[in-house]
Amino acid sequence: MPNALTRAYLAGPRPGARLAHACADADLLRTALGERFLSRPVLLEGEQVRSIGRRLSDLFDLLLSLPHRLHDGDVRAFARTVGWSPLQIATALSPDGTPRAVPRFARSDLYEEESGFRILELNVGSPLGGFDTPLIDDVLLADPYVAAFAEEHGADTTDTTWVLVKALQAALPALDLAAGPVIGLVDWPDSFPSLEPRLRVMAELLRPYGIEAVPCHAGQVEARPDGLYVRGRRLDAVHRFYVIDDVVTPADAALLQPLHDAAREGRVALFTPLEPEVYGSKGCFAVLSDERNRGAFTAAERELIDSFLPWSRTLRDEKVHVDGDLVDLLPYVRAHREDLVVKATGSHGGLDVLPGWSTGQEEWDRAVESFAGGPYIAQRRVRPVTEEFPVGEGTDETEPMVLNWGIFLAGHGYGGAFIRGTTDPDGGVISLANGARTGTCLHTRPERP
Repeated sequence: MPNALTRAYLAGPRPGARLAHACADADLLRTALGERFLSRPVLLEGEQVRSIGRRLSDLFDLLLSLPHRLHDGDVRAFARTVGWSPLQIATALSPDGTPRAVPRFARSDLYEEESGFRILELNVGSPLGGFDTPLIDDVLLADPYVAAFAEEHGADTTDTTWVLVKALQAALPALDLAAGPVIGLVDWPDSFPSLEPRLRVMAELLRPYGIEAVPCHAGQVEARPDGLYVRGRRLDAVHRFYVIDDVVTPADAALLQPLHDAAREGRVALFTPLEPEVYGSKGCFAVLSDERNRGAFTAAERELIDSFLPWSRTLRDEKVHVDGDLVDLLPYVRAHREDLVVKATGSHGGLDVLPGWSTGQEEWDRAVESFAGGPYIAQRRVRPVTEEFPVGEGTDETEPMVLNWGIFLAGHGYGGAFIRGTTDPDGGVISLANGARTGTCLHTRPERP
C-alpha cells in the first residue's frame, strides 16, 4: 500500500510522461543520466524520512565499530575478513592497523518489501552517484501540478549537491570556499572515458558554490614538491572517484602512490581516502548477519540487523545457520538458487552480481563452485513491492515499477535520494547500466520529536 502522500499525488490530475520527457530534454540531465526518467517523483512522509535516516545512521555506527568489536581495533584484520586483498590492504590502510576517522557520508541502496525497507548495499566514502539529482528537482518543480502539490502538502526536495558541499566542508575544514578552491574529480583511467561527461556536469553544479572542479583520472595527476597538478592547475583538494577494486596489480598501487603521499604529507586534501570503503564492502553484511557474531551486539543492534539486512553469508565451504537450522552452506546455496543472489564483496554499480532466479541451474552451480572461498557473499533475495507510475499523457493509466532507493546518509540522518526504477520485477539489479529510469524524491518534513 503506497503512503498517503503518494496516494494523494496519484489521485489528482497529475502529469504523465511529460515529466520524463522534460527531464530528457534538459541538456545537462541528458548528459549526466541519459534519456530514461521516472514519470513522477517518489514521495516519502516525514516519519519515513526520520526512520530511514536514523536506521542508516545506526547501521553506519555499527559498521565503524566492527574492527574494535571483532578484531581488537585492527582494521587490517577486519579488511581481510570482508574480502580485501593484501595489495589493497597495503595500499589503503595504516601499517599498524589503527582505524582512521571516517566522514559520515554514504549512499544506501534500499528496496521496499511489504514489511519495510531492506538495505542491499551501503556505499561509504566519496565515489557516489546521485549528486546531480537537483537537476531533476528543478524540472519537476517547474511543472505546475508538482509545484502546487508540493506547496499544498509542505513537501520539498533535498539538494544532494549542497549535501556534498557540506560534507566536503566537514571533512576538510581548511577548505575555504570563499577563496575559490580547485578540486580534482579524480577517477580511474579505465572508467574515466564513460564517467567524464557526468563529472563535467558535476563541475557545473559545484561552480555556484565557488568551487572550480576539474574532471580527470589518476594518470593525469602530476605530483610536484608543492602539491598535485592537473594540466598545470594546482589542486587544493581531490574528490576521489576511483575505488579500492581498481587496485588489482602493483602497477595500480604505484599509480596512486604519489597522490596518497601528497595527501599524507598535507600537500593536498583528500575527500575521501580509500579506507572508508572497507565499511562499504558487502562482506560487512555477512559479518553482521553471521550468528557467530551475535554476542558482540546489543539486543537493539540485533533487531536492526535482522529487520534491515537480508540474510547474508560469506561464500565458503562451512556449516551455517539458516532460519535456526545448521546446514552445509555450498549445497544449500546450490539448492536454493531462486531465493539467493551471489555478489562480489567489492562490486560497484551492480557489477559482479549473479541473481539465482535469472540464472540456469548449471551456470549457477559452476558459479558457486568457482566463487567459493573468494571475496563473495550469498544473500537472500529481497522481494520488493511495486509503485504505480503514470503512462502516457492525459490518461489515468499507470504501470507498476520496482524502485532502488538510493538514500544518502549525511551526518546522522537523511541526505536526499537518487532513485532508479524498472518495470521488470525480476531483473535482479536496478542500475543505470541495466537501463533503469532515474528520478528523485519529494518528502515532507519530519515532526520534531
